[in-house]
Amino acid sequence: MRIYTGIFIVLLIILTGCSEKSSLELISSKVDIRDDRAGEIGVTSGDMEGEHIKIISLSYDFVLKNTGTKTIGGTENFNNETYTYDDGIKLIIEPNQNLIDVIEEIIGFNIFNEEGRERAYLGFGETGAPILEPNQEGKYTFDFDLGALKENPDMRMAPTQEQLDEIIKNAMEVTLVIYAEEEEIARFDLSN
Repeated sequence: MRIYTGIFIVLLIILTGCSEKSSLELISSKVDIRDDRAGEIGVTSGDMEGEHIKIISLSYDFVLKNTGTKTIGGTENFNNETYTYDDGIKLIIEPNQNLIDVIEEIIGFNIFNEEGRERAYLGFGETGAPILEPNQEGKYTFDFDLGALKENPDMRMAPTQEQLDEIIKNAMEVTLVIYAEEEEIARFDLSN
């Protein structure tokens, strides 16, 4: 009888631990081509020096909800180099191979790769909450610059409208991966 009691207690502890695990729900996901990002690129050389030009971005918007009973993420360990919280919520977009192929054909490199963006002088922006309390929703946004609307010496031209349509058609072929305190806590395949 003691063995059954011991097994029952172990199972109860395991089930209780699983029920305390944080849970995330993806409330919404949206992708768009935007040219209305706050700010513009300031041209720094040539005949256009001092002019400001709008840029085109591939923008992802996600809303996540903490459906668990524990707080997800943290704001204890601020990283001065990245201006993020090492213990906070981090989202990563993992493109599938078809999207990478489309992007590389149109842009010339994988915009989801930081090194490629840096070599091409294309910017990237990310916003979001480092922490979600139980039942709290948080909005997370990613902006991948694709180019400028007007020819200039500082940034490549944006793709044509036809090319932008092709990017948008394939843009949700990604997996959204969520980390908290540097541990993967959720994964959403958005290609379905």
